[in-house]
Amino acid sequence: MDFLYFPEDKSEYIPGIISVVIIFILSILIVRLLTKASRKQVKKLEEQGYPVVYKDGLDVKNVDDNSSELKKTQANADEQKRMHDNKET
Repeated sequence: MDFLYFPEDKSEYIPGIISVVIIFILSILIVRLLTKASRKQVKKLEEQGYPVVYKDGLDVKNVDDNSSELKKTQANADEQKRMHDNKET
């Protein structure tokens, strides 16, 4: 089996390990940059007046235990979902 190569000298593994570590660190940095960029976009949209509705229809940060705000946000999310469903059909 020539396609599998396990070297006798284990120092040949060092470049491969270094490459894996560098790629791992870069991937973590890229994920962090993407999340920061996403947060900035959400903040810009909120400043422009667009409602930012998450998957469950509730923005937990902005709701301060006020049940009327919670109901309004949920009703708005339900209405947007119905409108989206009606457009598809």
